[in-house]
Amino acid sequence: ASGLSATPGQPLVYRDDGTDFSGRIVMPDGAVRGSLVYVPDWYGIYDYPLAEARRFASLGFAVMVADVYGAGVRITSDAQATQASQFLRDNPRTASRRLQAGVRAFRDVVPQAPFLAAVGFSLGGFCVLEMLTDAPLVHGAVILSGALGQPGGDYAAIETPIRFHHGTRDMVADVARVRKVLAWLEAKGCDCALTLYAGARHAFTNPNLPSGGDGWLGYDARYAGEADAATESFLLSLKG
Repeated sequence: ASGLSATPGQPLVYRDDGTDFSGRIVMPDGAVRGSLVYVPDWYGIYDYPLAEARRFASLGFAVMVADVYGAGVRITSDAQATQASQFLRDNPRTASRRLQAGVRAFRDVVPQAPFLAAVGFSLGGFCVLEMLTDAPLVHGAVILSGALGQPGGDYAAIETPIRFHHGTRDMVADVARVRKVLAWLEAKGCDCALTLYAGARHAFTNPNLPSGGDGWLGYDARYAGEADAATESFLLSLKG
């Protein structure tokens, strides 16, 4: 965990296959410019994604941090995160259904929002793509440092506009894998684009990570602001 303190946000409980899930909603102070489902990394809901939700809310978004693990499930170690995230990777239709349930529940909370978008960070990027193979529930999506692997669904069926931001030193999904994902997406003309950041590692937009060393995770101050700005610009360009 990152050490940031965060307001928990309002809970939004939804169900899939007999299991309760509890997302967290953060609303803007003023008018809602759009609604956003933020799908977090392998630690699920903790201080960093909640801080990101507050950041997007400050830009005018109504935000839900999606829960894909289950109400009351809190990850406290890399070993737990590995086990929980691997279950979703091994059961991509389950990941899709859980996220669909959250998106639909959130959509009912903000029916007047001009558009609904998704941001998938690390594992969240995998979940967003699997959801979009089954249900085009959002008007656009951004994948930040996507933990992308072999698709569990037919990515060629996706028509939702998607923007990818990825480091060239990402060891969770190397550039070759990300380019392969884009090839699947563009097979039927999906509006998708990839921005690569030279030397950036996995999760390079998270300022709570160390910026030096040779680990597989790392913040990169050279590019984080640029990726964040591009994300915001794309989201605000969407129409319902």
